[in-house]
Amino acid sequence: MDQSDQKKTTEYFSFWKTQNRITLFSLISILLLSVIFAIAALMLPALGTGEMVAFIILIPALSCFGIATCHSSNLESEKALRAYRKLKVRLSETEGSQITLDRFFSISSDLMAIAGQDGHLKKVSKSLVRTLGYTEDTLLSTPFFDFIHPDDKDATRKNIEVLNMGMRSVGFENRYRSIDGNYRTLSWSAAADLELGVRFASARDVTDERNFKIRIQQILDSAPFLLMVKDTEDVITSCNEAFSKFLGLPRTAIIGKSPKNFLNEVSIATDLEKEKEVLSNQRPVTFEELYLIDGVAEKHLSTIFPIHDQTGTLVSLGKVSWKIA
Repeated sequence: MDQSDQKKTTEYFSFWKTQNRITLFSLISILLLSVIFAIAALMLPALGTGEMVAFIILIPALSCFGIATCHSSNLESEKALRAYRKLKVRLSETEGSQITLDRFFSISSDLMAIAGQDGHLKKVSKSLVRTLGYTEDTLLSTPFFDFIHPDDKDATRKNIEVLNMGMRSVGFENRYRSIDGNYRTLSWSAAADLELGVRFASARDVTDERNFKIRIQQILDSAPFLLMVKDTEDVITSCNEAFSKFLGLPRTAIIGKSPKNFLNEVSIATDLEKEKEVLSNQRPVTFEELYLIDGVAEKHLSTIFPIHDQTGTLVSLGKVSWKIA
C-alpha cells in the first residue's frame, strides 16, 4: 500500500469520525432543548395535555434513539479503524517479506522457482534465468512442461503427485531444454504448500557432473580389466563392461546385488580375507587368485582398494582384476 492510498484511507476514517461527533453533539443539543422546552411548557402551559405528553415522550425518545445509533456507529467506526490498522501492519509485513523474497531470488546461486497448480512457474530466480538462457517473462508465460525432456515428463508428473500428497522430494532429476536447444540436467529439492496451492523448488545444475560420470564410465568400459565397486553393506554399486561380460549378465542385473550372488565360495572367501586387511590398513592390497571360467582356471592379479569421501570416511571398496595367465 503506497502513501497516497494510506493518506486517503486515513482521511476517510477521520471524516467518518468527525461526522459521528457532529451528529452526537446535535442530538444532545436537541435533547437538552427539548428538556428546557418541556420545563417551560409546564411552567407556562400553552399546549393541550395530549400534545404536551406526546411532545415530552416523542422528542426525548427520538433523541435517545439518535444518540444510541450515533454511539453504535462511532463504536463501529473505532472497530473498523482498529481492523484497518491491523491490516495495515499485515500488509506491511507481507510487502517486507516480498522484498526479502525478491532479494533472495536475485542473489541465490541455486536455481529456484515457485510453481502453481496451473502448470506455470510463478517466480524464478536470476540464476535459473541465466542457466536456461530464456527471459523471465518466457519462463513465467510458458508451461514448464514445454521445457522438460520428453523422456522425463512421466517421471516429473509422478514426482508432482508425491509433492501434492504433502511429501518432500529430494534429489529428483530431470532435463530442461535451454535456449540453445541443449538439455541441462537439474537435481531438484521441492515441497508443496497445499494451502497456498504452490510448490517451492530449488535445483542444482548437475549437467557437468553427469557428463563427467558418463565419460568416466565409458573409459572404464573400454578397459580390459574387471572392475567392481561395492558399498559398506556389500552391495555392488558400479562395474564396468568387462566385469559384466565376465559374469555373462547385463549391468542392470548386477548393480544392487551382493557379489556372493555371482562369485564362487573360494573367491568370496579370498575377497573377505583381503578386505579385512584393506580395512585394517586403509591401503590397497594386491594378490593373485584363480577364476574358474567354463571349467578352466584363469589366474588374475587383483587389487582391492578403499574409497573415501571428502571427509575421509570409507564409503566403498573397489576391486580390479587383470588376467595374467
